Amino acid sequence: MKAFAQFIIKNRWWVIGTWLIAAILIVALSPSLSSIESTDQSSFLPSSYESVQAGAIAKQLSGQSDAPTDIVVFKNTAGTSLSDTDLSKITSIIASLNADKLDHVLAVATTPQQIAPNHTAQLATVVYTGGPEDAATINAVKGVRDDLTKLTQGSTISAGLTGGEAISYDTQDSANRALAIVSIGTLLLVLFLPALIFGSPLAGLLPLFSVGVVFAIANSLIAIAGHMFGFKLNQQLTVLFTVVLFGIGTDYILFLLFRYRERLRTGDFTPQAVAFALSRAGEAILSAALVVIASFAALFFAQFGIFSSLAPGLIISVAVMLVAALTLVPALVAVLGPIVFWPSKSWKAKVEKAGFSKRVGGLVEKRPGLVTSVVVVLLVAFAVFALSFKSDFSSFSSPPSGTLSATAYDQLTQSFPAGVLTPTQVYLSSTSTITMATVTDVATKLGTVTGVSAAYPGTISADGKIGEVTLILKDDPYSKAALDAVTGPIREAAHSFNSSTMNVYVGGASSAIADVRDVTNRDLSVIFPIAAAFIFLILAVLLRSIVAPLVLLACVSLGYAATLGATVLIFQYAKGDAGLISFIPLFMYIFVVAIGTDYNILTITRLREEVKEGLNPREAANMTIEHSSATVASAGLILAATFGSLLLGGVSFLLQMGASIAIGVAISSFIIAPFLIPSISALIGYVIWWPGHKPEGE
Repeated sequence: MKAFAQFIIKNRWWVIGTWLIAAILIVALSPSLSSIESTDQSSFLPSSYESVQAGAIAKQLSGQSDAPTDIVVFKNTAGTSLSDTDLSKITSIIASLNADKLDHVLAVATTPQQIAPNHTAQLATVVYTGGPEDAATINAVKGVRDDLTKLTQGSTISAGLTGGEAISYDTQDSANRALAIVSIGTLLLVLFLPALIFGSPLAGLLPLFSVGVVFAIANSLIAIAGHMFGFKLNQQLTVLFTVVLFGIGTDYILFLLFRYRERLRTGDFTPQAVAFALSRAGEAILSAALVVIASFAALFFAQFGIFSSLAPGLIISVAVMLVAALTLVPALVAVLGPIVFWPSKSWKAKVEKAGFSKRVGGLVEKRPGLVTSVVVVLLVAFAVFALSFKSDFSSFSSPPSGTLSATAYDQLTQSFPAGVLTPTQVYLSSTSTITMATVTDVATKLGTVTGVSAAYPGTISADGKIGEVTLILKDDPYSKAALDAVTGPIREAAHSFNSSTMNVYVGGASSAIADVRDVTNRDLSVIFPIAAAFIFLILAVLLRSIVAPLVLLACVSLGYAATLGATVLIFQYAKGDAGLISFIPLFMYIFVVAIGTDYNILTITRLREEVKEGLNPREAANMTIEHSSATVASAGLILAATFGSLLLGGVSFLLQMGASIAIGVAISSFIIAPFLIPSISALIGYVIWWPGHKPEGE
């Protein structure tokens, strides 16, 4: 690392020039990241799942997999029951909608079953062309709404549009606003927090410029990789690349700047001070980045495409940031010199003022057992709430508040079962001819199953080999009750018709989400131990110790449990949510364990450095806290605030994601790294470095 640092500083102008030329060429010659984005959850499921098989049958029947639909909710503007005149007007509106031949709208139709029993509302189904995640299909919602506004103007009929495409259209606007808000919030945090920490505007501009270059290059490389290897990215999750890059990138820059300032205080104002800082901080940066990359690599073992497809993007982002942190950033700092801290004069102080960190260090040196006990009890108290964790998918069906689809959805559920919005399709696939009598038999039996409000025989394909039955579920199609019904009694009843010539598949959104739930649970049980094994191996090699990685993993695991418990406490107990979005625990684990370990690595490498210089374990703990706690706290503050910016987006998933990871990072940087790890190290002594370092004389 010393030789590498000398090379970078000696060739600093060449390094900067190479990065700028690479950025221009890569960005100019690559496709956009949006070209590999998708909003369809089921498209990420493995083909072995029933909902995917049902979708394949649906495509044979209609030419596309589960044709996207929306629901028009017709009501009387006075809130009274629909009169015969009203019903006649609704029929006329539906006919006009079809006659207008709107773009990407296949048909608009209604049935007698779509009139509410109390005649307070009537529904009509809008069937679109194209895939449910296609931009053209989603944007067709505007045309339908505009036409409905024109056709109902001056009448006593109101018409609202809701459903999968309408919700996607409204969510699309919310997601775009969320991305803009999060991006602006992240940039402001990265700009102002380092500037405040070091008292210098250049200290804020440095990460903004450096990470900005990395961000442009990484996004372009991700898009290239997506086209080369044929993977898609979930649209809502691409915002994570922004947060991860600016979050960890700023952290790594702080690691270097704090070490550089520490060297300046010894009186070394030459570029060699940057080389020294890089040689010392570089090991922590390299270790931290490799652990993050290893954790993200564990996502490759996921069956759910949303997880596995994120892996290459996250790995590329962190890898490019690692290279930049070890080359571009120190080169820029070497060019700027001490002016990077202008106008602050704190870097000139020979001795840093004694403060809170010095008092904490003294406490840990004298009473490591007490500090360890207090911290563990605190974390366990939060971790207990993790036992109450509940998985929830209802956010997928909840339109953004205040939108047109939300208003129409509320009107629909006042008169119909929630399942009307998203019917469940059951497909019969046979090698022989299917009769309507068979389809009716299937519908009759399924109509009596627990969780089903109604079942209607549907169409039969022209060749007679495929039949369809439509189910209306009693509960919200994305609720736990509906998902349990689909995976339990509904599929059981449907499969009872399977024979040597015919198979029955339960499809639709509820079936797909039920399969998403199953694959998520499977991935949680696989990714956790794989990530832990990767982290242990990397830390064991880098720290040349077996005990230290085990201590870090134990601390991080306790921090993860406390983070999950605190998130459950906030959203399930305080906010009253039905549960957390199902894959929040997985992303929380990956980000809290991987990125949160950065601070633990910075702490443990500094502990080893102090011990190598001759201090005993308790003295080393004291000096580590005194010298590194400000770095850890500052970096943690920026990263927690960066993830906290997701709370500003107003999107349910991003809200839970941002809150949980911000909490986890705060626990790692303010509790585990500065308190727990040094106190455990002081408590167990040299054994933490076994079988590596031993005290002199042994």
